[in-house]
Amino acid sequence: MAKKKVICIIPARGGSKGIKLKNLRKVCNKPLIYYPIKAALKSKACDKILVSTDSKLIAKYAIKYGAKVLYPRPSKLSDAYSTIMDVIKFEIKNLENKQFKFNNVCCIFPATPFLKAKYLSDGLKLLKKSSSKGFIFTGNEIP
Repeated sequence: MAKKKVICIIPARGGSKGIKLKNLRKVCNKPLIYYPIKAALKSKACDKILVSTDSKLIAKYAIKYGAKVLYPRPSKLSDAYSTIMDVIKFEIKNLENKQFKFNNVCCIFPATPFLKAKYLSDGLKLLKKSSSKGFIFTGNEIP
């Protein structure tokens, strides 16, 4: 049986209703975007870690911490009314149109400083056992 390829998409827009560039706000001297990227890298469960953003600055940090960047995200998918599912569907279609091959998608929210690599690995193991193409969303455990 062929290995199922997993991509992780981190949707990190620059605008926010409350805090501009929230995903670059520092927690323990690291920007928020650092934590989900590092958890995904440490988990070794993702074949590609991709950040979907409308911000050059977020893109710069994402690359610095080891992710690839899907940039620019269209403005119609970067406002307060766009849903995460709209963004993920757009990026999946965009990747498929570029002949990028994958079986599963994991959406990791950018403001998840407490995300543990183990939980990501465990969730992706369950997803890989599934017989269909699918996706999962991650969350935080409050310590």
